[in-house]
Amino acid sequence: MRKILLTIAVLLAAVSCGKKPAEFTGKITGLKPDSHVSIMNIDDPNNLIPVTVDEEGNYSFEIKDGPCTRYLIVDDPKGGLKFYSEPGMKANMDVEMKRKEGTQEETYETIVTYTGDNKDAYEFLTEGDFFSKIQNPILMEHYEAKDLKFNQYRSMIQDGVDSLRKNLQNVKSEQFRDFMGAYYDKYSKSSLGWFSDLTREADPDYKEYIESLDRNGNFEDAYSYMSAYSRFWMPIEEGKDKTVAWFEALNEQLTNKDIIRKMADDRIHGALGHAPANIEEVFNAYKAIEPERDVPEDIQALYDHYKGMVPGAPAVDFDVYDADGNKVMLSDMRGKALYIDCWATWCGPCRAQTPYMIKLYDHYKNDSRIQLVSISLDKNEKNWKAVVAEENLEWPQYIAQNEFDNLLCKSYDIKGIPRFLFFDKDGCILSVEAKRPSEPDIIEWIEERLK
Repeated sequence: MRKILLTIAVLLAAVSCGKKPAEFTGKITGLKPDSHVSIMNIDDPNNLIPVTVDEEGNYSFEIKDGPCTRYLIVDDPKGGLKFYSEPGMKANMDVEMKRKEGTQEETYETIVTYTGDNKDAYEFLTEGDFFSKIQNPILMEHYEAKDLKFNQYRSMIQDGVDSLRKNLQNVKSEQFRDFMGAYYDKYSKSSLGWFSDLTREADPDYKEYIESLDRNGNFEDAYSYMSAYSRFWMPIEEGKDKTVAWFEALNEQLTNKDIIRKMADDRIHGALGHAPANIEEVFNAYKAIEPERDVPEDIQALYDHYKGMVPGAPAVDFDVYDADGNKVMLSDMRGKALYIDCWATWCGPCRAQTPYMIKLYDHYKNDSRIQLVSISLDKNEKNWKAVVAEENLEWPQYIAQNEFDNLLCKSYDIKGIPRFLFFDKDGCILSVEAKRPSEPDIIEWIEERLK
């Protein structure tokens, strides 16, 4: 009898002694033989512990943390749910991974039957999510227009939170109400840092707010402060790189050494991943923040990896496969510049780029200088082929084997998608973090590199 090992975070460390763990049971149907399921803590997404689910799909686990929320995620077929846990509660969550009818692509929905304690809290999570109900709609509506004043934005956030808090009072669990109240307080404040993406010019109210933040006592405040400062007020000498200027400003604008160190470490991870042409200058600016400190091993390794992937460096070769299973190497495609889209059918942000890829292809399809290429990281080839046919994607389409465990992803440190790569006609790197096709200046960006 087969057993399916599902990755679920269980028996999580107890917050304090004496708390009874929350007990969860249930049955999962519709899983595929090699599927993995996980319970993810959004604050620690890599800490996943496996649990055995029997051949009929039955499972049980305990959570000693709480009150808290967790995400149960299924990877094949893809789906999941968010649930609430508090000490001593008992609940049953039966989950059906059901294929959606009438779609050419093999897609699924997660159907949950929840019984037991805190059912009203579980149901509230769907309607009470801060990001999907408040922040994301505001960002989507105003991101391109950039037409908001700070007090307008803050009022929008507050009005949305007030509405959610009103509905929250209908939930029985006092622990849940307190937990969600703290959640709204935390993210209402952090969301104000997004305002810099919704305006072209900082107004006086925003500057007053930024200046009021406790940037030397709170990391989140420091992050919001530096984001706004670097965008609107940081002086940059002519010809100086903005990332270098940011590192140089860190010690000038902040005094808390622990916060400075964490911010610098976070920033250098992202900066090195772009493999900029001036990678050595950027790395030296990072080290100059704390000259006496040894560079952390992971950051040194990242630098050593990406210093060989700056524009002009030879591309690392890798293999992909066409729809007929034929192996194709990156080196086989030389002769034209290659703009490569790394994507998957299950990735929403990837699919959102497809209309822009089509538009970009239409622009360059008769241009002998450049070739667009898409490489899928799908586990299910059937899904990949179905979407390619359904979307009528006319440029070369390939698939990389083993999802993220392949030479493409390992060589170019691809841990998330969408990701775009750009190589010249001779097989040298132009960018390992190319602009997305949706960016308004993508044509100008490409043309500059085709010269």
